[in-house]
Amino acid sequence: MTSTLHSRRSFLAAATATAATLAGCSGTRYSDRYSPGERVSLTVSAPPADDDRAATTLGRQLTDRLSAVGVDATFAPKAQSQLYLDALINHDFDVFVGRHPHLGHPDALYPLLHSSFAPESGWQNPFGVASPELDQTLEALRAGDSENELGDVLDAYAQRVPFTVVAAPEFLTARRADRPAEAGTTTERPLAVLGQLAAADLDRPLRAGIFSAALTENRNPIAGEFRWNRQLLGLLYDPLARPAWDGESLLPWAAESWRFDGDDLLVTLRSDQRFHDGTPVTATDVAFTMEFLSDTSMGEASSPVPATRFRGRTSLVASATELNRDTVRLSLKRGLDEGSAERVLSLPILPASEWRDKSELVDDRVTRALVWENRQPVGSGPLAFESAVERESVTLTPYEDHFLTDVDAVNLARYAPALETEGIVARYAPSGEDAIEALEAGRLDTSLHQFPLHAFDGVADAEGVESVTAPSTELCIVGYNTRRAPLSDFHFRTVLSRLHDREHAASSVFEGFATATDMPVVAQWDVESIDEDDHSLGPFPGSGGELDVERARELFREAGYTYDDDGNLYR
Repeated sequence: MTSTLHSRRSFLAAATATAATLAGCSGTRYSDRYSPGERVSLTVSAPPADDDRAATTLGRQLTDRLSAVGVDATFAPKAQSQLYLDALINHDFDVFVGRHPHLGHPDALYPLLHSSFAPESGWQNPFGVASPELDQTLEALRAGDSENELGDVLDAYAQRVPFTVVAAPEFLTARRADRPAEAGTTTERPLAVLGQLAAADLDRPLRAGIFSAALTENRNPIAGEFRWNRQLLGLLYDPLARPAWDGESLLPWAAESWRFDGDDLLVTLRSDQRFHDGTPVTATDVAFTMEFLSDTSMGEASSPVPATRFRGRTSLVASATELNRDTVRLSLKRGLDEGSAERVLSLPILPASEWRDKSELVDDRVTRALVWENRQPVGSGPLAFESAVERESVTLTPYEDHFLTDVDAVNLARYAPALETEGIVARYAPSGEDAIEALEAGRLDTSLHQFPLHAFDGVADAEGVESVTAPSTELCIVGYNTRRAPLSDFHFRTVLSRLHDREHAASSVFEGFATATDMPVVAQWDVESIDEDDHSLGPFPGSGGELDVERARELFREAGYTYDDDGNLYR
């Protein structure tokens, strides 16, 4: 079986059922709302405080600072789902404050910033930036043909500033102190959760607190709006390989081995694997997954309708061919660095029999696969779905036929005891305060999702409860819609990016649980050779979180903007 994957540029699917799309366009549309001499006006959007208090605070601070320097600025809080629909699907925004949820590898910058992704949905260049120099450095990064690929990307990024980073937040976990877990381990990654389950000495399921009820209602692993539920969905659906404990190497998982053959990746599956419904996991399912995630319409739509959540990784593959029951050939795009190419191994394996009939279009540029709630998920992971109560809980039980029951490798055997437990019950906690109370009373053993920042200090006062923090793969960013003036002017964006006191934000807004940075990198990357000062966007015009208004106004003047007698900023 050979599956041909689509590589041409096109408008792609919205990730949600309600997503309005950009169908009918053949490229990014830029609209200048201003005429020369018109006052600068901007709307800053951010989630409400109940969803992300730090983002709300940063959004309000930016709005206040813009107003102080003469911009007609408006702050518009939006529900998180609406904010990301506007920003990531419809591209209908000026400035938004939010979090990029997962930058697990430097290659993730390619779909985030390359101009070829600007017309697409999701975290595929939602800023609309188009820069030949940035494209060239991203292509060199993906190919690994430069001595300082990442540094070159950061240079080009700093010159164009399609978004700015304010901080790299830590992942926050709260758990009962009497529950065994490896020191310093949070619950950000699926393997960390599996390791905690393996270490648990309980005669009942591990009770984990979740702060979104979405998983109790929707268990679709490819739906863009539920990408933050990757911990448990990542244990329901096995990939070919998983990031190892160190976060840098890959751990063979459903794949027993793989090797490069020119521009191809030859993957051998572990024998006798089965999905939770008893059907075998074969190379047919892997080849189908590669094609399906690249185009969930399976060629029926006028242009591909990919699963936007995995778009960056599927863009690495040209075709997938089943060689025999347990071997698949992944034909890669030409000239890829091996480290970038191996990212495709982390895609979840979908059973072809379960997903093949979900390719029909249910709306313009939306397939059934993208909106299916998948109430009874069938994967091949170490945990299988047992039951769910909407807005209350989800129960997962060990899958006794998983390959972990018969492994010798030490780096895999450490997880095998998880299959001898009673599984996990994920319970919805409406707030951090509710979770702390449940942890203290023993109704929860650990939190699972990112713990709400504003309530995290309360963990220290809870008897028998401890806090664990570690660098995460999230970044708190401020995104600019470069399709709109004055945000189409990189000189303006450069000044705008400096209106954040990052050190003050890390210590006060994030209460010390973040690292101040203006670079789009995360801690697990190998960035020892990167000097942050070499790529800095410039210092904050002020100190201690207080803006030096006159200095900031001078920066805008130097960028070519003017002021009227009333202190209002004009183009």
